[in-house]
Amino acid sequence: MTIEDNHNHFCIYCGAKLDYGQHFCSQCGKEVYHDEAPVTPVRSKYDDIINDIEHEYDLKQKRAKELVDKLFDPTHMAYSRFSNSINKSNQLFNNQLEVTKKMIELDVEGNDFVEKEIDNKIITLNTFIDKMEDLINELVINLSSNKKDNDDINNLFNDMDDLIHSVKDY
Repeated sequence: MTIEDNHNHFCIYCGAKLDYGQHFCSQCGKEVYHDEAPVTPVRSKYDDIINDIEHEYDLKQKRAKELVDKLFDPTHMAYSRFSNSINKSNQLFNNQLEVTKKMIELDVEGNDFVEKEIDNKIITLNTFIDKMEDLINELVINLSSNKKDNDDINNLFNDMDDLIHSVKDY
């Protein structure tokens, strides 16, 4: 008897002992085992889109982390601030991504309302990618530390915080 079917050595109808591979109870005659065809998951029209978004975000957040590591000393306040923003963004992105994947998985009938919500989630996920791209651009461009650069960086932080808060509300 295999591990997978070791729970099935007694008939659920009459309690008679069953032999390995037995399909019908020898005492009551009822079916006790049947093979089920494996269920093949149906691919959604969104699968490739979601995979592309996930891959693109992963590349961008890794690039942003690399730049923060290169540009700032870990003891510097800016390092902590950038790292925390990236980590918060990652957590929220992953949360939204999982919710979107669940919605896609559960939308088997092509419900228009659900598809509209999935499209909204995709827009939100793309916004995360855009903000991460903005962060990368700011880090690359603003290597000097004059007042204007600090204002640009602070504005970017504010934009990312606004995005994070808006997703929490959503």
